[in-house]
Amino acid sequence: MKSIRSKLLLRVAVLLFILFLVNQILEYKSFREVNINHVKNQSSVIAEIVRDSLTTLMEIGKIDKRDLFLSNIKLEHRNIEEIRVIRGDKVVQQYGEGSENEKPKTEAELKVLQTGIPYEKLEETFDKVSYVLILPYKAEPINRINCLKCHNVEAGAVLGAIYIKTDLTPVRSFTFANLIQTTFMSMFIFLMTTFVILRFFQPYTEFFSRLKRGLSKAKDGDFSERVFINTNDEAKEVADTYNETMDKLCNTLTAIENRVSYLIGGNINKSSNALKDTYMIVEELVKIYNFKKIVEKDASKEDIYLRLRKLMKDMNIQQYSIYEVDTENNKLIDIDEETKWCKDVVFLDADQCRVKRTGSEVVSEEYACVCPNFIKCENGEAEEFFTCIPIYVGGRVGIILQLIYDKESRVNIKNKLPFIEAYLREVAPVIEAKSYMEKLRKQSLVDQLTGLYNRRFLEELIPKLSQQTIRRKSTIGILMVDVDFFKQVNDQYGHDVGDTVLKRVADILNKSVREADIVVRYGGEEFIVLLVDVEKGKSVEIAEKIRKKVENMVIHTDGVTLKKTVSIGVSEFPHDSDRFWQCIKFADIALYRAKETGRNKVVRFEKSMWEREEY
Repeated sequence: MKSIRSKLLLRVAVLLFILFLVNQILEYKSFREVNINHVKNQSSVIAEIVRDSLTTLMEIGKIDKRDLFLSNIKLEHRNIEEIRVIRGDKVVQQYGEGSENEKPKTEAELKVLQTGIPYEKLEETFDKVSYVLILPYKAEPINRINCLKCHNVEAGAVLGAIYIKTDLTPVRSFTFANLIQTTFMSMFIFLMTTFVILRFFQPYTEFFSRLKRGLSKAKDGDFSERVFINTNDEAKEVADTYNETMDKLCNTLTAIENRVSYLIGGNINKSSNALKDTYMIVEELVKIYNFKKIVEKDASKEDIYLRLRKLMKDMNIQQYSIYEVDTENNKLIDIDEETKWCKDVVFLDADQCRVKRTGSEVVSEEYACVCPNFIKCENGEAEEFFTCIPIYVGGRVGIILQLIYDKESRVNIKNKLPFIEAYLREVAPVIEAKSYMEKLRKQSLVDQLTGLYNRRFLEELIPKLSQQTIRRKSTIGILMVDVDFFKQVNDQYGHDVGDTVLKRVADILNKSVREADIVVRYGGEEFIVLLVDVEKGKSVEIAEKIRKKVENMVIHTDGVTLKKTVSIGVSEFPHDSDRFWQCIKFADIALYRAKETGRNKVVRFEKSMWEREEY
């Protein structure tokens, strides 16, 4: 794209050239016309003088002096190249043909003699210009001179013609010389005019150039360019307005950046395009706000973890892990469990995790193995980097987000990290609230004395568990356990000893079954053990094992040493009944049969124990 300076110079040059060309053409044409008219007038006057003079010489009898007369005229007018008198037919008939010069030589001369019409012509070649005028000489009385006295012709007859040829070559040379002088003068004026115009417009062209550069940078988000001009006109007002606008934009964008840095709790890596950065920041803040609104309505922490996984995917982060801190057992739980990035020790002892122990973010970019329990850390070196970010729940580290990346992705992760941390800060209070809710719910489903699930948990569990068992065509063994003569313990030793007995029995029940099995304190000294996916008929063997362990248990507490036994009733779902609660009732019936028949025994429910038709 051409600059204003170039455009201005081109337009001024074209305009001045056109003016110069028109002026030269007009001047040349005017000068030419003036000289031609002058020659025409001169030739006409000379022709009339010759005609009158020849008539006078005829009357006084001196016609033989005509050649001398014509020579004198030619001498007086140096631009006359040739002058002749041509005899017409009438004169030839009366006076003879005359000299050779008096005979017609061209078709134009013959035509003038025949028609009596004057003839003129401008003859131009490269090296010469001539003007030819042929005037007819007619037999007419002029003033007191009467041609008819000497010529036997009728009035108006053509007696001859006067031929005059004028050389205009010197005039043309003079004209061209003047034109060359005029051209040089015009070129000088053109250069001076161009210089003056450029000098006048130079501040404006530089102003527009700087303004263009500033606007071009502003289009790309760079508002640092300022424009100045040393004039006192509209251009200075435009420059001041532009500079003021750029200052306001810079201040506004800086203020937005500072506010956003405050909101996300860290500085944002900026590019050279402030507009693009601002748009990206605002768009990300809107996403963070919407993310918070969505997770607030999620039902559980698992739903929030799904949101975090979706967030990682949207941010094009491929390698990461989410860990939950089990504060009760002081270990880490890998939520994803697909790829482990930490050594097994942190999943057994959470204090081996540097983030959990220090409560601060851990970045391995400067020190490759800042946390030695990174699974790819060998001999203090690791090819990949990691960043672990803690999320506080209840004043302690509750969730840890671990990002894994290579050297090529280092800058990309660094740019995204402030926004990731902003997302985590927004989600942290929601996770904390969900954790409290789960804890409260768990407390409402757990017996505070024994730590076992309570009857309310059983009531919520049975519908789902029974459906799954029927769908898998599996078996659930139901053990109804009761501590023998427990009331005597409370009455004889007090409730503290009784509580100790219940805790020891609950502990034996927990350790005697698999992790997938469920132990519930059903009420008072009664417990229910649900043996999930047990082999049909195996429930009695497990119940007998539990009975023996309790029987061999010795309790020492508050200076008291005692031993207790349990009675156990056994039923199996869905073999005894396809209704779960009815199977619990059958186990309860078997338990009472064990108590009635001497206690400290295991009794399997049989149909003969239930005489009613309906439960």
